[in-house]
Amino acid sequence: MLKNYFKTAIRNLLKEKASSLINIAGLSLGITSCLILFLILKDGASYDKYHTHYERIFRVVSKSKDNGRDTFTQGIPPALPEAFKNDFREAEEVVFTSYRRNSIIAIEQTDGTFKKFEEPTGLVITTPAFFKIFDRNMIIGDALKRLDDPNEAIISRKWALRYFGKVDAVGELVRYEDNDYRITAVMDDYPSTTDLPFDLMLSYSTVKKAFDEKGWGNVSDADNCYFLLREGESIDNMRSHVASFRKKYLGDDDNAAEKTYILQPLKDVHTDTRFGNYNKKMPPEAKITLTVIGVFLLIMACINFINLTTAEAMKRTKEVGVRKVLGSSQLQLIIKFVGETFIITFIAMLISLCITELALRSVNSFLDISLSLDLNDSRLWLFLIVLMVLVSILSGLYPAIVTARFKPVQVLKGQLRITGHSRFSLRRGMVATQFFISQLFIIGAIVLVRQMDFMEEQYLGFRQDAIISVPIPVREGLSPVSRMRALKNEILRLEGVEEASLNSSPPSSAGVMSTGFKLLEKNEELSTQVKLVDGDYISLFDIELLSGEPLSDLDTMTGFVVNEKLVKTAGYESNEAIIGKMIDFWGKQIPVKGVVKDYNTRSLTKPMEPVIMVNDKKSYTNLSIRLKPVNMQGSILAIQKLWEAAYPEHMFKYDFLDQQISHLYRGERKMSTLITTFAFIAVFIGCLGLFGLVSFMANQRSKEIGIRKVLGASVNNIIVLFSGEFAKLITIGFVLAVPISVFFLDKILQEFAYRIHLGPLIFLASLAITFFIAMATVGLRAFKAASINPVNSLRSE
Repeated sequence: MLKNYFKTAIRNLLKEKASSLINIAGLSLGITSCLILFLILKDGASYDKYHTHYERIFRVVSKSKDNGRDTFTQGIPPALPEAFKNDFREAEEVVFTSYRRNSIIAIEQTDGTFKKFEEPTGLVITTPAFFKIFDRNMIIGDALKRLDDPNEAIISRKWALRYFGKVDAVGELVRYEDNDYRITAVMDDYPSTTDLPFDLMLSYSTVKKAFDEKGWGNVSDADNCYFLLREGESIDNMRSHVASFRKKYLGDDDNAAEKTYILQPLKDVHTDTRFGNYNKKMPPEAKITLTVIGVFLLIMACINFINLTTAEAMKRTKEVGVRKVLGSSQLQLIIKFVGETFIITFIAMLISLCITELALRSVNSFLDISLSLDLNDSRLWLFLIVLMVLVSILSGLYPAIVTARFKPVQVLKGQLRITGHSRFSLRRGMVATQFFISQLFIIGAIVLVRQMDFMEEQYLGFRQDAIISVPIPVREGLSPVSRMRALKNEILRLEGVEEASLNSSPPSSAGVMSTGFKLLEKNEELSTQVKLVDGDYISLFDIELLSGEPLSDLDTMTGFVVNEKLVKTAGYESNEAIIGKMIDFWGKQIPVKGVVKDYNTRSLTKPMEPVIMVNDKKSYTNLSIRLKPVNMQGSILAIQKLWEAAYPEHMFKYDFLDQQISHLYRGERKMSTLITTFAFIAVFIGCLGLFGLVSFMANQRSKEIGIRKVLGASVNNIIVLFSGEFAKLITIGFVLAVPISVFFLDKILQEFAYRIHLGPLIFLASLAITFFIAMATVGLRAFKAASINPVNSLRSE
């Protein structure tokens, strides 16, 4: 019997090629989308779980109050790890990690020259305790006996091959920031699912003195502290003593009292969006969104299958009648038709695996992740089996029950009619559901695209075109003449350069410097962002000066220029009122000289913040250069020549400021593109579902269409007849989609400090798009039905 069922199933698939292809295409798209989303979620949930002590590893992070607002950072003072180890016996091991992005590594060649490598990521300064806490396989050498002494390094297999052309790089030298490090061990490459992506580990003892000088007052996001909880100890007990630890080392003044240290489990490092890490984030909201998208696409694919299968059921009525006359029961017929669905699902699953394998190349590149179809992964097989069974039941059970209930007498006499007395039959309800889901995707895509356009079109309060940022690789002291000033002056002499400015960062950047200060007149502690700049900064970026005077082009702090937000935060009613007021800043008392118009220092997802601009030559790390619009590449080459003459031991690089700012929104832009892509998939699957229902209606009402044509109805009349059915379903889907999309999109937009408003045009655009696509799909199938010669449809009468 099963053999017979299999043969007839294959024969039917080959006979009804069009419907089979549509069914397989719809299911393949739905399953592929679910499979890719499953791989993304599985990848995000796997971070750092391979560590033996995963459950006992924690990170020290902090929460504080800045101008009355909660702020969070993973950065800690460099002095904290040693103090934490001494004060908490519950901590078996404590490790300090200082991650360095955009580093220049130099390798000496046989001719005495240095080959330079620019490394955006991968370099960390740490101690041997790292290997007592985290798992990292050693290929050559013993990590526990390395990194204790100054100038020691451990390198990954990948970087050893790239730098030295061999795995055994023990004994080789690497140069970083004017220090030579000897490689003492080689480790395996880190897995893709880790928030500790280290390829080169340098001994902390080499630079410990410099870190010690920072004490407790300097905090960088790159400096982190991890610890291993001793077995049998309670993390809650440690948390109860954190407040006294903070008070012991930070004091008990108002500013320090608002700071709280938090002991964060390793399992939360990859998902807690309040704190950064050394890698990408997978927040819980993203997991929920991706899961909902996958479920919706799968539901649409199943609805599409049900509609088309039901539409084709009329062609198999005689087969059902004959089987029932020959003794087949309803259960046997249900098993037969569900089995056919299983075969189609199995074929769609195989196609989906192939599509997924091809699509992962683009997905990995786009999302900057490393997904793969690991057929040895039991979780993947479990997901595929559950998905295949679920899709087979959801897609095949209803059509199987409907078909198995055909009465053999009516079937063999040609009297069978599939009717739905309710205006909102199950099939129409399913199509309305498709319209509902499709419009959710379309509205979401429109809103996210418009939000991205809105942010990119906003004026940030400063000029950003034709400006490049060039790093200053060596910080200098307070000598009257320096390489950086000499370089700036030489660059200003170039014909293609308009202006240049030495600074710590451009007006808007991914990394910002924040600090506390005291306004002496009010004896009040406040927080602010700091821009360390020279006297040409305000002019170069066309930042509007509202009151007072700009900074002088000096090397030391002699006055502040602040923004409007700081004036308001300090409680002054006018910009002029703060001019001349003294600020206690980094142990110095300096007056406010000027006030500039507010400008955005970070992406527009963040609100405007107070800003202080002040001279501080020893902290300049960037040279901003405004170019003339003619022959910009020639000007950059001339700048490179001068820069390399000033810093021959380093590698020249530059970025256009507008590109740097655009890079701030790469995460939001990727999410927008992702939602838009899934919206296209949802609409395509929905079109297949529409085609299925119109086919059903055309088969069911073929004689009605023939009679209408005989009585004088035109092709257009028939198309309008069919379209009217779907206009109601589109409207129902739209009415359901609008309030739900408003609820969720409003929450999403709350994450943006500057955002669009959800006006009626957005929803009307979604409705218009859905109507156009739906009517085009319905019109195509209705035209085919209306064009059939009525003689053929009425012949059996």
